[in-house]
Amino acid sequence: MPCPSRILTLHPDPLVNAGIVSSLRQHAAFDVFAEDPDAVGLDERPIAVVIGDYQQAMRIAAPAARAARRSLATARVLVLTSNDRETDIRRAIEAGVHGYLLLGGPLSELVEAVTALAHGGRYLGRSVAQRMADSLSRTSLTSREVEVLELVAAGECNKAIARRLHIEVGTVKSHMNAILGKLDATSRTQAAAIAVTRGLVEERMRIPANAFSPRVSRAEPMTQAA
Repeated sequence: MPCPSRILTLHPDPLVNAGIVSSLRQHAAFDVFAEDPDAVGLDERPIAVVIGDYQQAMRIAAPAARAARRSLATARVLVLTSNDRETDIRRAIEAGVHGYLLLGGPLSELVEAVTALAHGGRYLGRSVAQRMADSLSRTSLTSREVEVLELVAAGECNKAIARRLHIEVGTVKSHMNAILGKLDATSRTQAAAIAVTRGLVEERMRIPANAFSPRVSRAEPMTQAA
């Protein structure tokens, strides 16, 4: 009978962490334990899968963390988070994370994910996979369109955007028309709201939630005059 795979859970939420341990310990294929993140590496036995929140997973996936802790050298990394922003999901995968699950999903999905990772595979939760599939089906924004969108989300008018980016006001309007089309939005405000939800603008660029109300969106024209 093969030895059970060692599973380390480091999720910072005590209730989530306890739930992970309790759920996975019901399966003989897993040797599950929880440990203080600062203590990881004291036990040098190889770990098959590490489970953490977004920030923890990103740290553990980094080559420096693996090099510093022998037990993590070949560990597969699973994210368990409420963060469903498509740019963050993509960033995690590019950084070396092997699995991504959203909180609130079925326990069976957690077991499937850990099993897949323990056998050297990858796993995206159903809702995560759907979000990424939707993302791939959309036309991507250009870098200039992202810059314009960030300034729109920050509340800048067309003239201010033109000055900041050293372009003509008419060029800003052209970029806005392209952005609205690509995001399937009917106003600047709706485009900004979609950008925040999808993670296309930085966190610091978020505009007030009350600015996303349908009443405001309908009142705004497709391309606001400077």
